[in-house]
Amino acid sequence: MLCPFCSKTDTRVLESRIMNDSVRRRRECSSCTNRFTTYEKAIIHLKVTKRDNREQEFDIKKVERSLERACGKIEPEVITQLTRKIEQRILNKRVNTIKSTEIGLIVLQELKRFDKIAYLRFATVYKSLDRPELLKKELNTIIRGGN
Repeated sequence: MLCPFCSKTDTRVLESRIMNDSVRRRRECSSCTNRFTTYEKAIIHLKVTKRDNREQEFDIKKVERSLERACGKIEPEVITQLTRKIEQRILNKRVNTIKSTEIGLIVLQELKRFDKIAYLRFATVYKSLDRPELLKKELNTIIRGGN
């Protein structure tokens, strides 16, 4: 770690604290004795394969926006918790590339546990439920408690 004051690399960690999605470290430079704080977050290079076989970087913000639309008026903290849970499930797969359909299924599973109406909203787009009978079938599945 470079000291921001003297640019020497000999620094030591005085204290570490785990924050929401990062690690806060208080450091001290061995050369100039100045102290500074760093925030560290792991960068994940996960690729998503779309339905048309294009690949793009995984962006958790897209999942978060979808959850916001599906859940409607709900506290931002709840969306954040749900997003983190989904992200963790995706990362636990330990793959470099994941299909967008797999991400959609994970979102559906979490929404089904969390809020049935939000699940239906998301499912209408994800599963292309464009006819009332398809929506009715999905609704009956929820009522019966099936998958």
